[in-house]
Amino acid sequence: MRGSGEYTKAKYSEWLSSLFGASFVAFALGVWLNDMFKGFVWIILVIGLLLHSWGMYKTYQRNK
Repeated sequence: MRGSGEYTKAKYSEWLSSLFGASFVAFALGVWLNDMFKGFVWIILVIGLLLHSWGMYKTYQRNK
């Protein structure tokens, strides 16, 4: 039986592919919905930065 650590670690190419895929989806949604959310850009940006920072901090703590 394999260790559980093997299932939680992604290869760099998998991680990079996921990152670029999510980025393209987010960009496409942004282009598609730009008029609808024009007044909320700064709020969405701040929330996104806070969530990303928290996620990266937790990832760093886990991998320490």
